Amino acid sequence: MRSGLAFAAGLMAGLWLDTRRRTNRAEREHPPTGHFMSVGGTRLHYLDHGPKDATAPPVVFLHGNGTTADDWALSVLDEAARHRRCVCFDRPGHGYSEATPRREAGPAAQAALLRAAARKLGLKRPIVVGHSLAGAVALAWALDFPEEIGGLVILSAFTHPTPRLDFLPMMGPAIPAAGPLLSHTVLPPLDRLILPAMMRRIFEPNPVPPSYNELPPDLLLRPKQLEAAAAQLAALIPGVAAMAPRYSEIRCPMSVVAGREDRIVDPHAHAVRLHNAVAGSTLHLLAETGHMPQHARPDAVMAAIERVERAMTTESAHAAT
Repeated sequence: MRSGLAFAAGLMAGLWLDTRRRTNRAEREHPPTGHFMSVGGTRLHYLDHGPKDATAPPVVFLHGNGTTADDWALSVLDEAARHRRCVCFDRPGHGYSEATPRREAGPAAQAALLRAAARKLGLKRPIVVGHSLAGAVALAWALDFPEEIGGLVILSAFTHPTPRLDFLPMMGPAIPAAGPLLSHTVLPPLDRLILPAMMRRIFEPNPVPPSYNELPPDLLLRPKQLEAAAAQLAALIPGVAAMAPRYSEIRCPMSVVAGREDRIVDPHAHAVRLHNAVAGSTLHLLAETGHMPQHARPDAVMAAIERVERAMTTESAHAAT
């Protein structure tokens, strides 16, 4: 009995040390490339590209769960930043941003924090682009601070409280007490085994772009990111359940984009329903496209941003007359 416990303790200690070693190496080989700021006691990392004096409205990009702001740098950021200021935040607990308390993991709390960060950067009425889980964060931003948002581009977003049993295994790191132990020991090596298959499913029917090799798995599987992603996933369904009845309140220009073949978020249960709830929104279901349209169809994402820009210009002209 004692020998078994000693073996288990030794195994867990070895896994903990290996996770720490891999985390340190990943951060050393892939250091932060952006800037840092402190908002409400939380240190956030962000990329800031494009001309700060552009006449076009600024764009805030919010990445999906489990990845980082580099997702945008590997897809549409260069093109988007040619004529407009673009800021990509590492959402709390992701990339090089500090995590917030678990009670602040929901879409509304994230939106409040990132809205304060945008204000601190001087971004006036930005277009907020939210992908996947961050689509709910972008919607919360528009609902809670309608006067401070210029427009929305919602990509492959989870917007309504639909049952998702597949979320349960990914919530392990959010379990009190046991979660941090799991995220520092057994989960990183297990996740490294399933990550290639998970990436293929996320991108299907499109291939995983070679550029994604620039995001080392050990960077995405750091304990703090696993814990933050799990807490935010656990808060997602309650968060959108509270927001969905209010979607009709959204008045800013909004473009909803989703892949018809999305294996992660059913476009008919989410994108179509969101579009139907928001008067004046536009819906674009992309053929032969999965959950990552910013990689598979960057032209469609850029077109959505430009469509919202034009609608904002029209609104401003009407307001001036």
